[in-house]
Amino acid sequence: MAGGKVANAEPVQPPDMSMCILATDSQADDEPVNCCPPNYSTTNIIDFQLPSSYEPLNQRKPAHKLSPREIERYKAAIAKMKQLDPKDPWNFMQQATIHCTFCNGAFFQVNYPDKLLQVHGNWLFLPWHRYYLYFWERILGKIIGDPTLAIPYWNWDTKDGMFMPSVYLDDKSSLYNDNRNHDHYKALLDFNYSNEPKPTPNPRPDEYDKVINQNYEKFAQLFTKDVLAKASLFMGQPIVAGEENKTLTENAGAAEILHNLAHEWVGPVAKPNHDMGNFYTAARDTLFFAHHANVDRMWDIYSKKRGSKVEFNQPDFLEASFLFYDENRQLVRCKVSDSLSAEKLGYTYAPEVSPWEGISRRVRKDKTAKKQEAKKQVQLVPVSEFGTQPRPLDDPIRALVPRPKKNRSKQEKEDEIEVLVVNNIQFEPGTNIRFDVYISKPVEGLATPDYGAYAGRFSRIPHIHNKKFHHTGKARLQIGITEVVENIDAESSESLVVTLVPRMGYPSIGGVSIELQEIDD
Repeated sequence: MAGGKVANAEPVQPPDMSMCILATDSQADDEPVNCCPPNYSTTNIIDFQLPSSYEPLNQRKPAHKLSPREIERYKAAIAKMKQLDPKDPWNFMQQATIHCTFCNGAFFQVNYPDKLLQVHGNWLFLPWHRYYLYFWERILGKIIGDPTLAIPYWNWDTKDGMFMPSVYLDDKSSLYNDNRNHDHYKALLDFNYSNEPKPTPNPRPDEYDKVINQNYEKFAQLFTKDVLAKASLFMGQPIVAGEENKTLTENAGAAEILHNLAHEWVGPVAKPNHDMGNFYTAARDTLFFAHHANVDRMWDIYSKKRGSKVEFNQPDFLEASFLFYDENRQLVRCKVSDSLSAEKLGYTYAPEVSPWEGISRRVRKDKTAKKQEAKKQVQLVPVSEFGTQPRPLDDPIRALVPRPKKNRSKQEKEDEIEVLVVNNIQFEPGTNIRFDVYISKPVEGLATPDYGAYAGRFSRIPHIHNKKFHHTGKARLQIGITEVVENIDAESSESLVVTLVPRMGYPSIGGVSIELQEIDD
């Protein structure tokens, strides 16, 4: 569990909204940030009720496929939201501030005055953001008197959706935010992008297919057999009342880690990377909601692939709760248990083809064939174990990592998954950090020049707490690799070559290991 075990564990509860602190104070290149809500009455809180199952489902569509009427309706709703009284809980900036308060540590946990409430970096990330978008959508519909309004999603997981949707680029529109990386307005989204030491050049049209396939490989890793079998790899690790994430990525799942790239891509290069590029300002950009709608869609796909099986069937997860203002300006208490189905919340996603399905196997098969053709010309390189001392990740790190067991049977794989663990990742607070992880099969203890198969990544976007609660960055990454090992035909190998490739920032790595973990019940 995040932050260590706590006696008498209990679900995370909504904060005392009267006990709010500065989300950040004056330090580094940032400014003091007060994202505390106005003094609304918190005495009249009611429990959230799911909408009637008899109501028709609102269908969220890809932003680039909206009809002219749908675009104008959405723009009109946002424009009216921005015109509301600044202290109205429906006001655009008040809605944006919600993300700052719950995602940047402006509240303490109830009964734990030394522990900040944080919904990132743990299993609360997806449920909290689902509710956030749900009420945003309902409020917009109420503002314009149209309960059928559905927010669009930015489907960056398909070829045609890998560009910033044009509806958000009209500088005369209520959807526009000028505080973005203008160099990316017409560029293909590159999930290998880095802005350090200088921005990665935008892909040229003749590079599109290569970049698109690289992107597809990353999306496919969200739905491997390992991730489907162990929900914490997708959702994030458990957290209960009294525990605290020391960093936003300490126990993040694959969905949250992948989602960070679009924040970095949209946000400006210059620090402190406002708006989309920094947590406390991210929701000031309307594109935030389209981006997170697609993240929510990823959860919807994941859930359906698991047969709608509850990710964590335990009270610490299901009874965790949050506070939101609803479409009647009523403060409601929302439990995670009511957020597990998009349909039960009254919306669905327009179906889209998932071209990344099976891409890892197709790419690996193609690469294997090419390697066999050039096998005689491959120059093998030495590789050693990681060692016992931390190593700086300023250049790729390659290490020979022992496996707990080789040639596992089908039954053994159904009981336990093989998990790669990157330990003691350390970095400076307030910095972008990202690196990719690749796995290859050793050849008589040596490594091929090729890094091998993509397995996963670590990613963190800038985030600075109030300095009284500011922690030095330290995290741990877990990646399920059972399917990757099968794809590279390495089941009989006693060790694997693991390569960490820096994409942004310069963390240090404490160690790399492989372990077996039980799958979910």
